[in-house]
Amino acid sequence: MEIREATPADAEAIGRMHWASWREAYAPLLPEGFFTPEGEARRVEQWRRILAGPASPDVVLRIAERDGSVVGHASAGPARPNDTAGAPVRERELWSIYVLASEYGTGLADRLLTAVLPDDVPAELWVFEANPRAIAFYAKHGFRPDGARHVFGPELNGQPEIRLVR
Repeated sequence: MEIREATPADAEAIGRMHWASWREAYAPLLPEGFFTPEGEARRVEQWRRILAGPASPDVVLRIAERDGSVVGHASAGPARPNDTAGAPVRERELWSIYVLASEYGTGLADRLLTAVLPDDVPAELWVFEANPRAIAFYAKHGFRPDGARHVFGPELNGQPEIRLVR
């Protein structure tokens, strides 16, 4: 297992892994028909744009590879305002962390989280309220709900997300 910085050459692999991890984790929560080939292509293009742009010193993005295949990624950066909750409450935010289901229980997510956001860094993140596995994972790393909540529109089936802070 290797954890390293992402490069523009990784965009397609990250996009496909990101889409697959969403499908594995969120299929029961999202609208029927959400996971389309067009959606996957949009995710790949999103990653191409992200990795083609200039790297910001405030953003940390790492990928995990096993046997040459991308099996996870994580990113953290400056905390962003939320339409419902308003201003952030910490300076840093875990923007994303996804691993394929085949990696659940291997410790990979722990390693990725620490690679982008060391355990002593105060931070916040947003997580689907209906994702108890992720909430338990974050609790293990010192994150707790602070009462802030946001509800997505129909494109994400009205799923609520909650803010966790440490």
